Amino acid sequence: MNNHLKKKIIITGANGYLGSKLTKYFSNLNYKILCTYNKNINKKIKKKNVKYLKLNLLKKISKNKIKENFDAILHFAGPKNFRSYVNEKKNKNEILEGKIIDRNIIQFCIKKKIKLFIYASSSAVYDLKEGVKKNKSSFKEENVKKNTSFDGAYGFAKKSTENYLKKINSKNFRYISCRIFSIYGKDTRTIINDWKRKINRGKKIQIWGNNIIRSWLHLDDFLRAIDCILNKNKKYKIINIGSNEITSLEEIALIIKKKLQKKKINIEKIYSKYPGPKVRYANQNKLNKLGWKQKINLSRGVNLI
Repeated sequence: MNNHLKKKIIITGANGYLGSKLTKYFSNLNYKILCTYNKNINKKIKKKNVKYLKLNLLKKISKNKIKENFDAILHFAGPKNFRSYVNEKKNKNEILEGKIIDRNIIQFCIKKKIKLFIYASSSAVYDLKEGVKKNKSSFKEENVKKNTSFDGAYGFAKKSTENYLKKINSKNFRYISCRIFSIYGKDTRTIINDWKRKINRGKKIQIWGNNIIRSWLHLDDFLRAIDCILNKNKKYKIINIGSNEITSLEEIALIIKKKLQKKKINIEKIYSKYPGPKVRYANQNKLNKLGWKQKINLSRGVNLI
């Protein structure tokens, strides 16, 4: 994006992966940024336009806690979203704490009369059988109804906050829920990163053998999408952020094999029940109407990790 307005923004979850990447991205565009985090942060950005504040979002936030006025909050604090993590029952309480965190920061946003609240929602709010029922059609935002099912406790928590946002009636409060699909990049913890490393070393990879389809968007395209939503969106309250490529796990492995110029790869297929939706990929129509276009397809993205 070329014509940036000079904005003052808060980014929550600055010690998380996406929060830290957003901080770096917007700091290079000279936004004035306040980053909140709840634990020790490994690497702070040392720039005059970036400040950090340790804050426990499980507690209600006084509007005097942050005295300066801000234009927008990019809310990316919350529980982890790794499949292995969200499937563990022992993590359910921590995942559901995300609802408390969300409500506290939303109420702070209203009290401070901050103009815009951007919420990191998730594709987990879509029905688990959405892609199967719609014959592999891309997921449109309006497909999620009040009584739509969801993907586990994580999807429940995100959907609950989306419902909460819809109930808020305030002229001074504008929100956008970003339904984020699978994001990958150079230092992400995804199967794409893991498989590329293993295939390059000649090690075996494991693939669920029932044609699992996902929507993988490169981090750079994701960052541009948030930029676009922050600066150009005036009407949409819910927007998908994800790739519209129809790519199975098997195809991902073959793309990596071709990029690494390997003659063969060692694949172990797992045929037990897959702990998640079989098909999930994004409809990009709303983002495209804002002027955003996906620049990095999966084939090119594999070269960038």
